Amino acid sequence: MNRGEYNILVIEDNPGDFALVEEFLLEQIESPRIKSAKSYAEARDLLNDQFHGFDVILLDLSLPDKTGILLIQDILEVAAGAAVIVLTGYSDLSFGVKSLSLGVSDYILKDELSSLSLYKSLVYGIERRRIITALEESEKRARNFAQQLNNAVEEERKGIAREIHDEFGQQLSGLKMLLASLKRSTSLGSDAETTIEAMVSDLDNSILTLRRIASELRPVLIDKLGLFAAIEWLAGEFKKKTGIGCDMYVDISQPTIGKMAEINVFRICQEAFTNIARHSGATNVTLKISNEDEGLFISIADNGKGMTEEALQKNLSMGLLNMKERANLIGAEIDIKSAPEKGTKIELKLGIHAEENISSR
Repeated sequence: MNRGEYNILVIEDNPGDFALVEEFLLEQIESPRIKSAKSYAEARDLLNDQFHGFDVILLDLSLPDKTGILLIQDILEVAAGAAVIVLTGYSDLSFGVKSLSLGVSDYILKDELSSLSLYKSLVYGIERRRIITALEESEKRARNFAQQLNNAVEEERKGIAREIHDEFGQQLSGLKMLLASLKRSTSLGSDAETTIEAMVSDLDNSILTLRRIASELRPVLIDKLGLFAAIEWLAGEFKKKTGIGCDMYVDISQPTIGKMAEINVFRICQEAFTNIARHSGATNVTLKISNEDEGLFISIADNGKGMTEEALQKNLSMGLLNMKERANLIGAEIDIKSAPEKGTKIELKLGIHAEENISSR
């Protein structure tokens, strides 16, 4: 007899089968707390009642109000962390594999059921559920840390961009004004005037460079005009610097998303354009921004050399991994497709409520 507190819900509409399962449980467990439900609706009400706190659910797949895969999916939604063990009379191997892939802990044929096999499955299911819960919590903490780190980096970039623009930019502009004043107020030889003009030209170039660096660190357009204006600016700068053509299609109807999502979407697009410039050998890029399925959809496709799917998986650069991580941070889906001589396409999908749900995933 095994000691320990086990709260068990048996979902079974056949009284004979329930009695057998109960007998097997009592053979192996000293004092199990067993509740029964004869339908999905009854089970759902019990599971929604926080008073019970079940450890294990033993689920028959043929109930009066729900059966099969749909029943498994609906039970898993309301299981509240309990391990789900399927008990069935159907020896369909493919169905069993499908059940396990959905998230059940075990799949046992009623004809092969014994008190020992049921107890082992119950203990295994509880431990598996505990490990999965711990992993989910660990992943959640890691994601929250990554979020905080990402926010800190963006704030630091914002501060550096402001310092570059306001301090260095103003200092260089002041130096340019002093040189212009020197040229006007003093009778200088032609060599000296030529030197001052060259210095003024260098200062102009330095000011433009500083502004470009500040914009790349934190485009002011994001804060002033929003994400979509910033992406259009990014595409324009890409075309100007690389000479690669860029066709843009921007939906007039644009969803409203949070500031964190805006920054990460912009960084993903920035990384995509950088990769195209460095590696693709493309002559043209197509950028599409649209509002699809109540969410944001962005597609960036180039006509470059592309790569095989195998090469794509093997050669995931830091840039591609960074895009995937940023998409994960905001609850977005990112799909990277490529084929030899057919270019590469990056598709990003962000539901309008995805960012709100990140901390609860």
